[in-house]
Amino acid sequence: MENKEQGIAPEVQQAENVSYDPEVKDSHIDMNPLHGAEAEAAAKAQFGNSVIAESEVVQVVEPLTGSSVVVEKKLETPDNGFPVGYGPNEHMKKIEKPKTPSMRERWKHARTKMSTKKKILLISIPSAIVLIIGGIIVFGVLTGAFKTDYSGTYLAAKELRNEMQKLRSDANCDKVAEYVNNEYTANDTFNGYVEACKVIAEGISDSVVTKVGDTAGVLRDEEIRRRYETLKTAIAAAKEGNKDVNETLDKYSTWHEWIKAEASGDTTYSESWPDSDLKKAVEILTSSDVKEFKEYAEKWYELKKAAADAANAYFHHGNNTGEDLNALNEEMKKKQQEFNTWKKENEPDISELYPLELVDTAKLYAKFEEFYNYVRETYQNNYNTTVGGCKEMLTSVVCE
Repeated sequence: MENKEQGIAPEVQQAENVSYDPEVKDSHIDMNPLHGAEAEAAAKAQFGNSVIAESEVVQVVEPLTGSSVVVEKKLETPDNGFPVGYGPNEHMKKIEKPKTPSMRERWKHARTKMSTKKKILLISIPSAIVLIIGGIIVFGVLTGAFKTDYSGTYLAAKELRNEMQKLRSDANCDKVAEYVNNEYTANDTFNGYVEACKVIAEGISDSVVTKVGDTAGVLRDEEIRRRYETLKTAIAAAKEGNKDVNETLDKYSTWHEWIKAEASGDTTYSESWPDSDLKKAVEILTSSDVKEFKEYAEKWYELKKAAADAANAYFHHGNNTGEDLNALNEEMKKKQQEFNTWKKENEPDISELYPLELVDTAKLYAKFEEFYNYVRETYQNNYNTTVGGCKEMLTSVVCE
């Protein structure tokens, strides 16, 4: 009691040693022919694991806290060849190891040690947690907080649909092909068609497509996400297929500028162009990177200049006689005919040389319609009245 109050560690039970006389030991009959490890194994075989030969299990109690631990204390093994509890050492104490208590027993023991306040907290805290989680679940079910909101997906898909419809109804690429050889279409007007056609070739803006992909419907609904990825791939493929269209459109722009220049020169000078104007006109084609344009312009200049020179000789004949005028007239007609025949046979057909072909968008539109209709129907069935966006009837919602 005095040791406990002073905080002195408790005493550990000491092992008992057996004193013996070697001469007396040698005079006895050796009742155990086995020694050492063999003797210990035989003892365990007879008595089981309840006999501890070389250790002692003791319980140590902490005076201040009252807690206890079980420790195993090493004992001195008698050197008479017999294990503890066997033969001459039979009177020595046999100690059995205590069984480890189960979790249930530990919990029951812990509860008996708890104060009333701790017991109340043990019950109230888990109950409060369960109530909070349950309240959150009920709130989510009643308010739809845990449901996927498809309103953003529907509205973004409508924006994408508007862009798709603009491309589908845009006729600027058709106008480029239609008016490329039209000498009455102004260059500014024609180039406006060309630039608008380039926009069509670029396809849908990446920002519009990405905006749809960032919505909750695409991110949380597997079916919508699968259709979106298919559409996104089709849009990217269309852009890739149209990547060379801009180069073709630039060729169309150059050719139309040439058509306008040739027509203007013929109107102004008939068949007798000044050489400076001829050179200025052909530079439109010779300065381009198109081989066919360059070759055509060089031959065109050669034959056109010959016809212009012949026309100038005839119309500015001076004091030539009638016979000479007839000869000049025939020469002029000959050179003009040579030019016209060559031009008819060799003038490039740009629509055949460089067809203006954009990727067929029919499949792209089909994939978009499949995606959009699924989003539209899904939003009708999961309508967000706060956001809206559809026609609300008395008993139903209609999304366009």
